[in-house]
Amino acid sequence: MLYAKFDDQGKVISLTETPASGAREVTLRDPKVLEFLSMNDSQEFDPDVFLDQSDKSTIRILEDLIDTLVSQHLIRFTDLPMPAQKKLLSRKLARNLAREEAGLSSPEGQPQENGGNILDDEEQLF
Repeated sequence: MLYAKFDDQGKVISLTETPASGAREVTLRDPKVLEFLSMNDSQEFDPDVFLDQSDKSTIRILEDLIDTLVSQHLIRFTDLPMPAQKKLLSRKLARNLAREEAGLSSPEGQPQENGGNILDDEEQLF
């Protein structure tokens, strides 16, 4: 089951899988739910199409999450399997080159951590 809370204008403001005070049962195909999830492009919702379209942004989120975990020393880059290390490193290098070519110094205008190094001194890629 899916439950939604609505604001005074009837827009969904939160979703939960469990009943909550002020929430009512809804379906995933409800246009207001799809709008809340930014999935309503005035066409019939197709989960496969949505997943294909959202893959790139989801991948970037995961890359940012891994970068955050590494920078907070919660995981080491070398803890990841070698194929994952190579993929992430290749993508990070490509993003850095793209930023350089665009005249940007770092993502979201933030200074680069570790002096722009991809790995800390303690870490080895191979």
